[in-house]
Amino acid sequence: TIHHPLAIADSPTVMWPSRSFTMAAIPGAAAIALWGGYRRAVHELRSDQATPLHLPGLIRTLPTDWGQLSYRYVAGSNPGPALVLVHGWGQSADSVWWQLIRLTDRTVIAVDLPGHGRSIMQGRFTFAVAARAVSHAIADAQLTRPILVGHSMGGPVALTVFRQSERRQFTGFVAIATSAYWVRPRHQVMMAAAPYLLAPKSPIVTGAMRAEAKLDPDRAAQVELEYAIRPTRKVLAATAAELRRFDARTWEDLSIPHGVWMVTAEDRVVSPHDQRASARHFGIPTVDLASDHPAAMRVPTEIVEIIERSSGAWTEQPPKPNASVLTLS
Repeated sequence: TIHHPLAIADSPTVMWPSRSFTMAAIPGAAAIALWGGYRRAVHELRSDQATPLHLPGLIRTLPTDWGQLSYRYVAGSNPGPALVLVHGWGQSADSVWWQLIRLTDRTVIAVDLPGHGRSIMQGRFTFAVAARAVSHAIADAQLTRPILVGHSMGGPVALTVFRQSERRQFTGFVAIATSAYWVRPRHQVMMAAAPYLLAPKSPIVTGAMRAEAKLDPDRAAQVELEYAIRPTRKVLAATAAELRRFDARTWEDLSIPHGVWMVTAEDRVVSPHDQRASARHFGIPTVDLASDHPAAMRVPTEIVEIIERSSGAWTEQPPKPNASVLTLS
């Protein structure tokens, strides 16, 4: 029997390797395309291309025993108590508070926690070290009885500050989207995975931030800056470990001044139930915000208004004896 030369093309034995190669090449090509898109996203969010935010005030830096502390100082026209702003996990003073800084007429200091923003960390991050950093900034700025404002992880840092100091040294406490305890299983799993999923150059972070910058070009500069000043994976892991074991409900030596707990009713990071339970534990009134977790970005005007109303009630009461500028112990 004589076979036509082209008949070999119908042979499954000959064609199987060709089909296999084609099927294998499809995911390979997809991987190359995804990698190319990821590299473009990283390039677009490069730190050396980030445009600084034009915010009022001055950046102050101080040497410490753990590294270099940085905070933004803004002198306000309001004679009421100054605001001390403490940011949350994986963020920085400017990236969280820039809108609030522009909206309030009070004197403000916004602190970069150790290893975050412009604060250089040498050693391991702990809430005790972070609380000392906040106290150091307050003392350097010579603030008398300020209002301490903590968002997310800034809440535990603020509670640690109160534990390390005396109640009369503060006018009030403002808690935003935070909890007094982070030991629930949901938080354990979330914080264990977060340093890897949300670290700098993580595909999740770069993709989300690139999409946000394209969706809202007016915020592109701010998004790029947020990406540029994200802490390292090492710092993220240390802060996550601190959060996973944090539970201030057991602190019998904790004394908190007057306060308000702003509950983010649409929060998928810190349960609104946990936020309300934390406020009840300390006897602090709550105010619901129609916002998800990044409330300082979503509803800054409402936050400023609540702070003004609350602080007005607090300052009507005379300060406790011997109120003074906070000093370091």
